[in-house]
Amino acid sequence: MALMPSVTKFYHKSDQINTNGHWAVGTYWTVVGSKNNMYTVELQDRGFSCDCPAFKKCKHIVAIEKGFCYV
Repeated sequence: MALMPSVTKFYHKSDQINTNGHWAVGTYWTVVGSKNNMYTVELQDRGFSCDCPAFKKCKHIVAIEKGFCYV
C-alpha cells in the first residue's frame, strides 16, 4: 500500500480579524478559483489556510477574510 505524501498547511494571519479564539475557528469554506477549480479555505486560531498551490496569502483567503468586514 502506497502512503500519501504529507501536506504542509501554511497559515496566514488576518489583516481584518483576530483569529485566535474567533467564533468561526474550525469553519471551512469552498471557494471557486479563476479556472473553476474548487479550493477549501479553513480558519484556525493561527489564521487562514487554503489548499490552492499558492504559498502566500491567496485571493481565496482574502475573499473570505473580507466577508468578515460585513458581519
